[in-house]
Amino acid sequence: MGTRDPRYDLIKPMLSEGQIKSFADVFKYIKKTVVANDMGKKVDRFTIMMEQPKKFSVADVYEMAELFNIDVRQMFELIYKEELKKANVEQ
Repeated sequence: MGTRDPRYDLIKPMLSEGQIKSFADVFKYIKKTVVANDMGKKVDRFTIMMEQPKKFSVADVYEMAELFNIDVRQMFELIYKEELKKANVEQ
């Protein structure tokens, strides 16, 4: 990873202010291509993982938490909330 994208610094305050409520909300502030590239993932694969968050490994969650400068627990909560949203839509 080269220079850290400054948009990562938006995530923590937006989460604290309630502007980010789920995993998908993160990508209103930073492009998925940036995150995918910084994680060494192909964008197509990352998109699939975003649509099916259970496909993220625990290591992926830790890496995203570090990129977003948030607590790992907060990262898991964002993904969990995303799963709940998707489950409600499917019902």
